[in-house]
Amino acid sequence: MSGDARGGGATAGALHVVSTPIGNLADLTPRAAAVLREVALIVAEDTRVARTLLEGLGIDRPVESLPAFDERARIAPILARLNGGESVALISDAGTPLISDPGQHLVAAAIASGVRVVPIPGASALLAAVVASGIVGARWVFEGFLPRSGGERERAIGAIAADDRASVIYEAGNRVEETLRDLAAACGDERPAAICRELTKLHEEVQRGSLAALSRKVAAGEIDGRGEFVLVVGAEPPRARDDVSEGAYPAALAAVEAAIAAGESRSGAVRRIATEWHLERRRLWALAHEPGEPTE
Repeated sequence: MSGDARGGGATAGALHVVSTPIGNLADLTPRAAAVLREVALIVAEDTRVARTLLEGLGIDRPVESLPAFDERARIAPILARLNGGESVALISDAGTPLISDPGQHLVAAAIASGVRVVPIPGASALLAAVVASGIVGARWVFEGFLPRSGGERERAIGAIAADDRASVIYEAGNRVEETLRDLAAACGDERPAAICRELTKLHEEVQRGSLAALSRKVAAGEIDGRGEFVLVVGAEPPRARDDVSEGAYPAALAAVEAAIAAGESRSGAVRRIATEWHLERRRLWALAHEPGEPTE
């Protein structure tokens, strides 16, 4: 064991958060491989997936599972080993742990108990999609997996529509068409977007276009619905706006509430009225959210 995380090996008594490949095994960094070979224990989202990876690398280390549904209950023994001076690596099934994967509770508990947390960076579907999409600027937000239904989903998509930054979303293949359709309804058919499928894998595919066009491609079967998807919604193109006084927002808010009472969705009403009145959509959305609801 090197004892020096800067040199590439594992550090005694430290929790190493290790990024693993998202498809192409060659994307595992030499530092990550060195850490996995040296730690006393590897904690994995799924031990079956982890062992397949480790066998491919010729690594034989003890592996314990840390599934999302039972993460809190399994932390204490791991912390005991860390506090006893052993080195531990945390990995997910693919990519960087904690990014829509288990591990947050373990990392938080380790920090609270004074354990050093060492990030071992590497592959990430999130970052791969950001750079491959070609439509993300300096400011963007990661939404993870969207809620599946109901008001919570509507609020999340409405916030994306109201945001002036690009948004990155994880989605399952069987839900991509519905999500693109919902995003187009809230953000506008012509909002730029990209579908990033099976990143770094054999059938990697990146399709770019408007939300409406990409939705039609998925519906027509022109984009394979199998595999893992990252959706990128581009920032809203800037438009010229009239010089509207502060007093316009209360009136616009009243118009939004009237539209909702008439049956229009909150996100749809905000998008339409902000466009028609030449107002800042993000600000109008913040004013139009219900008390107690998150605005972003």
